[in-house]
Amino acid sequence: MEEIPLVLRAERKYADQKLTVLWIGHQDKIDKLTAYAKRNNIPDYLFDPDDGMSRKFGMTYGGGVVFIARDAVVKSRVPKGISPTSLEAELNKILK
Repeated sequence: MEEIPLVLRAERKYADQKLTVLWIGHQDKIDKLTAYAKRNNIPDYLFDPDDGMSRKFGMTYGGGVVFIARDAVVKSRVPKGISPTSLEAELNKILK
């Protein structure tokens, strides 16, 4: 059984602080993205077929995480493979 993705665990952990994760799939096929979302119980996601949305947030290749604070300011961009410690540090910056 596949482990729950780190960012999804964080979203659940900080739900009371209104942390929202927007899942955007790009550089992939819709059926592969849909299968990943279903396998990981991700209820909502966007498919970015031309990478337009992803480029706006600085994700031009592969996966990653973009942290956006409640004031809609992009706080940081982290490529795929963020460690749990780094994720906690980034979340603490934007949830305060």
